[in-house]
Amino acid sequence: MTAHDALRESESLLRTLAEHAPVVVWVMDAAGSVTYISRYWQEFTGRDSDQDVGLKWAEAIHPDDCARAASELIEASNSGKPSRGEYRVRRVDGEYAWLRDYSVPFYNSDGSYGGRVGACMDITEHKDRERVAQKVQENLILGQEAERRRVARELHDDVGQRIALLGMALQEVEHLVPKASPLLEEKLKAMRGHLETLSVDIHRISHNLHPSTVANLGLVTALRRLCGEFSERMRITVEFCVKDMPDEISEEAALAIFRVAQESLTNVVKHSGSRKASVSLAEQAGEIRLAVMDQGVGFDVNRLGEKAGLGLTSIQERTRILGGNITITSSASEGTQVELRLPKSPSR
Repeated sequence: MTAHDALRESESLLRTLAEHAPVVVWVMDAAGSVTYISRYWQEFTGRDSDQDVGLKWAEAIHPDDCARAASELIEASNSGKPSRGEYRVRRVDGEYAWLRDYSVPFYNSDGSYGGRVGACMDITEHKDRERVAQKVQENLILGQEAERRRVARELHDDVGQRIALLGMALQEVEHLVPKASPLLEEKLKAMRGHLETLSVDIHRISHNLHPSTVANLGLVTALRRLCGEFSERMRITVEFCVKDMPDEISEEAALAIFRVAQESLTNVVKHSGSRKASVSLAEQAGEIRLAVMDQGVGFDVNRLGEKAGLGLTSIQERTRILGGNITITSSASEGTQVELRLPKSPSR
């Protein structure tokens, strides 16, 4: 068998595989025009594979994904690197399904760029499972907030009131104690002081579980109070700066921002060793941005996934639900910055 015959046999085998594999195989030339689409495209979409060459294949892509898919393909072609993308395509039954597209560049025998070859796999079931998992996470967060609200209300309305009544009863006992019993009087006074401290702690715990100031007084006031409480209670200096905030922000977004600040400041106290921190809040380029910074010991961000606590996992999920993103920057001895970005109009 000659080298030419071997090459033809190899090409025949590859074409046979491409035509019968349950994936869409495609080839694009150097000019960006698709020259070949495998038979599975017709099975999957009901469209003619031979007629969808060129740019006609794009008609099957969901209108919301078409521009992005084309842009990613052009960017990949310009970069000359492997690429991966995901987009929705109308199936033969008229419903839209998700395809994951992999492609790599190929080169001619003279070394010139020949185009790209790629394959698309149906990942609709994976996407469906992903959506279910995200919905479960969302419901867990909503349930967590509802439970926090219930416990906070119980602490404030029930336990808090009982402590207040006990304090009043103790004050009455003080009036009944003869002045000739200074030791007993001193002990009663100390007990009343402990009750007052307990009442303040109950109020603080209730507020942290469900910060009513976010809904009643607004995000800025709630954050200013949070920074003040950390400064006073944890003996660290927390500076708060706010700039160009919109007059209105959804309660859901405000609560998410508050929780991120709360969790971040807690981590400053627990892990950073820093006695100073700053919290800044601003609107920039259509986004609400929160940044919490310290000058503590820092850590290796690449290992964060190994020890991410429930608090961090929760705020990451809240951010995802609202269509935002959260980034953590840190390095040894140079402190840590947590930055949250939320769209001014949340995606939900």
